[in-house]
Amino acid sequence: MSYVKIIKYGDNLEIYQYEHLPMPHKKGVRDPDKEKPTEDEKYEKRQDNIYQIKRNFRRLVSANLGKEKPLLLSLTYAENMQDIHIAYRNYKSFVQALKYKFGKDFKYIAVPEFQKRGAVHFHALFWRLPKEINRKSEIENRTIAKIWGHGFVDIKETDGDQKISGYLAKYMAKAFTDKKLKNQKAYVSSWNVERPVVESDTSAIYYLFKYTNENDLPVVEKEYLTRWLGKGHFRLFKITNDKNL
Repeated sequence: MSYVKIIKYGDNLEIYQYEHLPMPHKKGVRDPDKEKPTEDEKYEKRQDNIYQIKRNFRRLVSANLGKEKPLLLSLTYAENMQDIHIAYRNYKSFVQALKYKFGKDFKYIAVPEFQKRGAVHFHALFWRLPKEINRKSEIENRTIAKIWGHGFVDIKETDGDQKISGYLAKYMAKAFTDKKLKNQKAYVSSWNVERPVVESDTSAIYYLFKYTNENDLPVVEKEYLTRWLGKGHFRLFKITNDKNL
């Protein structure tokens, strides 16, 4: 029996087909004599997971690109702030202040970055901020920098291109593998960002027929072998319209 999974985000539709169904997950019994992993072992495991984490993050960003062009904000500290816990609290307060001034309609995805000296700063995509917020107005009035209140803010207008997901994913991956992250999140996002849709089996077939036609050609296609699911067949389609509309 074959197994089908789809992942839809933005105008992208990934289709995975396998020879075999995945085995049901069984919860193992914890061995009380087994030693707890060391900090170095935990760090190595994070390194092993980075590819999947980075790919999922790119999907998240891509799900929000295309329809609206976000602003790219860089939030830096005037002081040498190295405590990620405090930095995240400052960022949360910054978002609350933005809501107070501009309302709650905007959405964001933000990642921290550690400079070589250890200082923290943030790279963030913001959608639906007022139109008067732009690079020129920020240079002249420092509106967002005053709300941030800890240093400097740089604003860039983007074209909403998919390459932005790779740009932000680079910083997310760097933070994810940095020991200075200290078990904090490698990114934060607002509740109202679009999330990738993941479906399997019958639901996946529904999406397959909803968004693709028989003659549609994938922009990427490859076959490969997996350890447990047998042969795998991957296809990436660009969705231009909903044929059911």
